Amino acid sequence: MTADEIINIVYLVGISSFAVSGVIAAARAELDFFGALLVGLLCAVGGGTLRETLLGNTPVYWMHNRVILPTVLTVAVIAFILVRYLVIPRWLLELTDIAGLAIVTVIGAKAAIAAQATAPAVWVLAVLTGVTGEIIRDLLVNQSPPTLLVREIYAAASFVGAVVYWGHHRLGGDDLSGTIIAVTVIAVIRVLAIWRGWHLPKARLRLQPHSSLADEL
Repeated sequence: MTADEIINIVYLVGISSFAVSGVIAAARAELDFFGALLVGLLCAVGGGTLRETLLGNTPVYWMHNRVILPTVLTVAVIAFILVRYLVIPRWLLELTDIAGLAIVTVIGAKAAIAAQATAPAVWVLAVLTGVTGEIIRDLLVNQSPPTLLVREIYAAASFVGAVVYWGHHRLGGDDLSGTIIAVTVIAVIRVLAIWRGWHLPKARLRLQPHSSLADEL
């Protein structure tokens, strides 16, 4: 098996993890079968679709790939059946999120590098690829604000992993080892953040009372 074939399998695992995450979230919101499939699908391919659109690669990859949609939909159907009849532990949602974020972020960085994007663009596109699916998921199940904006370090882990992958590429490393290293970095950061409750500083707005423009005039 070649390195490219392994990376393709890893990618399918990543988007499938996001599909499961979407179905679990849909089940918590008590959506019906087709609603759950839609959330799972959009969670799986939403980030990649945004990235490819920004890069001008249209029609996007999953529209002409014979494997991605059948795989995602099959996984989503299986997940729907399982969550309907089994008690799902909370850690499973966290685990699928971690796997999806780590893998999809790195695939996003790889695609941006292949498109000859600048370094900052690679990092941004990788993070967008990693987190957009979850934002879409949370909006569709009426989770506001999206959980990634209020919980432990999430997008920051994606950013660090993107920088690591880009740096490995710039140093001449091969794609497979870069993927393994960056995925591991993101996963470790997320696990530690959940375990230790790590958060980045939050924005806090303190407005002086009675200080509007009208009061000053």
